[in-house]
Amino acid sequence: MEILDVGVAHGGQIAVGKVAKAHGIKGELKVYPFSGNPDDFRGYRLLTLVEPSHGLTKSYEVEQCRPLENLVLLQLAGLSGRSEAERLRGWEVRIAREFLPTPGAETFYWHELVGLPVISDTGQELGRITSLMATGAHDILVITGAGGEYLIPVVAECVVGFTSDGKALMVTPSPGLLEMNAGGALDDAS
Repeated sequence: MEILDVGVAHGGQIAVGKVAKAHGIKGELKVYPFSGNPDDFRGYRLLTLVEPSHGLTKSYEVEQCRPLENLVLLQLAGLSGRSEAERLRGWEVRIAREFLPTPGAETFYWHELVGLPVISDTGQELGRITSLMATGAHDILVITGAGGEYLIPVVAECVVGFTSDGKALMVTPSPGLLEMNAGGALDDAS
């Protein structure tokens, strides 16, 4: 299973990046992509920028997009000068959910998993997925439930897949992982 982290869902939109600053004198923007992959922006043709404090929104068509190290440079239609671009510093960049590329088999977007119930292969209900931690080696699911908070690595040995009805994620935690994560709460309950 692979999880693609493009950002948080906001209704019908997905946050895919944040404006870092203006670039050059023609109004280009340097944008930090939440996925960590600047090439993801090549497929986005219409962006909505959202001001973080007041929620003001502006929509733009993408005229030009090019990667620059771990950032992406965007030239947006109607944005013509540096000072105008600089006023967008810190704004969140969103796209309509339907513009996300279709993930491959066994690949899911992070926003599709948030809130999903998780059970162990022995039938124990662990809670719901509340967040995801990205590490250099692999992602880690954060599952919160009555037994505490569990950290389950997203690796083939631990994440089995979905239950037959598709309404929950099934995991096979390695021995001792649940007890370690819950701070011994499971031992106390037995």
